Amino acid sequence: MYTSAFRYAYQAGAGVSQSSGVTARKAERQADQVEARCERLAMLCEAMWTLMSEKLSVTDEELIDRINEIDLRDGKLDGRVARDGPMVCHKCERPIAERFPKCMYCGAPVARSPFV
Repeated sequence: MYTSAFRYAYQAGAGVSQSSGVTARKAERQADQVEARCERLAMLCEAMWTLMSEKLSVTDEELIDRINEIDLRDGKLDGRVARDGPMVCHKCERPIAERFPKCMYCGAPVARSPFV
């Protein structure tokens, strides 16, 4: 009796251990994907900045001023872009979830900013 209970507890523990290993590997893969996306975005930003500075003669100081201006839109210089609150449908003016392609109330397509 004790042996079977011990075996059951041991097997259940092994299952949890395997499950946590799978979860950990999945989280690690996701973190690697996020890191790769961030590196790609950093490269794209650097490419855009070098083009702007070369072609349009925009200075580093002007870029820093614009970054600070955008950062301060919410009244805080915290390195974050201000969000305007929940999205509202342009047709029926009801709040809409960003994850859906259409308004769940009237079916109007959700207009998305390419920058968020």
